Amino acid sequence: MRDMRLLLLIAAIVGVFLIVRTLLLSNSRRKAPLPERLKEQGTVVRCAHCGMHVPQFEAHRSGNRMYCSREHALEDARNHQDG
Repeated sequence: MRDMRLLLLIAAIVGVFLIVRTLLLSNSRRKAPLPERLKEQGTVVRCAHCGMHVPQFEAHRSGNRMYCSREHALEDARNHQDG
């Protein structure tokens, strides 16, 4: 009978230890810093020549069309003059 009480006491101590350890680990995981969010670059537009998407503040405008580079804007303008 005495051995049974000792085993129950040891089991209870181990159980409490495991519960406390689990709670402490879950709290430390919640406090871990979240990855920094990427800065929002604003509106993204599609190049009328190649289809690549670029932030609007980097795009080149020709009339009502947007381009990823000055070269694409000029090339598209040349193609429209020829045809």
